[in-house]
Amino acid sequence: MDISSSFVYTPELARQSFRACHPRSPLARWLPAGIYVVLGILALAEALRGARVDPVGLAVGVVVLLLGLGWPVFYARRVARALRPLTEPGTIRLELTDAGYAAEAPGRTTSRLWPTFKSAALVRGFWVLKTESEGTLAFPASVLDAAQNEAFQAAMRDKGLLKR
Repeated sequence: MDISSSFVYTPELARQSFRACHPRSPLARWLPAGIYVVLGILALAEALRGARVDPVGLAVGVVVLLLGLGWPVFYARRVARALRPLTEPGTIRLELTDAGYAAEAPGRTTSRLWPTFKSAALVRGFWVLKTESEGTLAFPASVLDAAQNEAFQAAMRDKGLLKR
């Protein structure tokens, strides 16, 4: 398999790629926030119950409640920081060989050998490649023509990365 392709990415394409790599992100953002808000309200209710206010319980309740309210903001900042290098449109050159994956963008080059990947899947129109330790990489499936797409799928099946 020797596939070479180039495509122009945009900030919107980068966000779509991030969503494909992290499909459970709304759950990861809102579930902990909801848990912290509920725990904060319970701690505040316990601290305010009775004739005397418990100052330690009040402080803990306020901190936990603020953590719950701030969780989505912290998560959004983390996503924005991850996408910061992709805020300007640019061209990515993609090389897929029998040895590995390589992508070259302005000011940034990424290359990995196939044994470092643990899976490949088509998610929301992107080929998502998960690594053992570095996270995920994705590229739009539309950058490959039909023959390249078939060759890529066959190679991923042969390497045991495509589970279909």
